[in-house]
Amino acid sequence: MGRRKIRSQSGFTLIELLVVVIIIGILAAIALPNFIGAQDKAREASVKANMRTAQIAAEAYAVDNAGSYPGSVDAPYQSYFPGGKSDGTTAGNPPVNPFTSTGEWPALGSVSSVQTARDAAPATHNPGIGKVQYSPITASGSTGGATSYAIIGGNKDGVGLGGTTAGKTLVLSNQ
Repeated sequence: MGRRKIRSQSGFTLIELLVVVIIIGILAAIALPNFIGAQDKAREASVKANMRTAQIAAEAYAVDNAGSYPGSVDAPYQSYFPGGKSDGTTAGNPPVNPFTSTGEWPALGSVSSVQTARDAAPATHNPGIGKVQYSPITASGSTGGATSYAIIGGNKDGVGLGGTTAGKTLVLSNQ
């Protein structure tokens, strides 16, 4: 009669542990790119929200100024941002850049035609990484202030965000 040797200690063998580690590594390799892509999309959504905040501030400014939009990004315009008093002197809080986590006022842009800006490829606009750019537009022959505006936001590469159609730039405006 042969005697069987019974294992007195329970545990995992080295091979079993290596298989588990390899499986975890494969799952991480699959999940990590998706996670990074989701973070980029969330940051771009935050830039779009900042663009919308700049648009709401411009529209509120125009309501109080006989339909004329801000001609620059200064205290009168900044007072219409959240936390401001809409009095032309007390600035609100600047939107937070999702890539740097710092508050930044929109930069003054140089767009002169909303349609031209929309039709251009996003790479032709360079507002900066996560930044928002506000461009006042004055109609030819107008004697008042700005009659329109264009707001463009930057993605993780610093170029303009794309619109819903390929090769088009996302531009917020009253037009």
